[in-house]
Amino acid sequence: MIRLKEVLFSPIWFIPVALMVILASIEAMHLAKHEKYCKTEAQWMNERGVTYDRESAVE
Repeated sequence: MIRLKEVLFSPIWFIPVALMVILASIEAMHLAKHEKYCKTEAQWMNERGVTYDRESAVE
């Protein structure tokens, strides 16, 4: 049982896995709140009082 604990908490793979879990959690929270907090380019421009011209945004 002690050997299993040593393997599970080995920094060789535990640190990258822990970082991936943290990053996945942050991304999941971002996706869950995306509609509420993230704006399109048109919304940002309208907030500043600039008229959004879709034709000029196309490159």
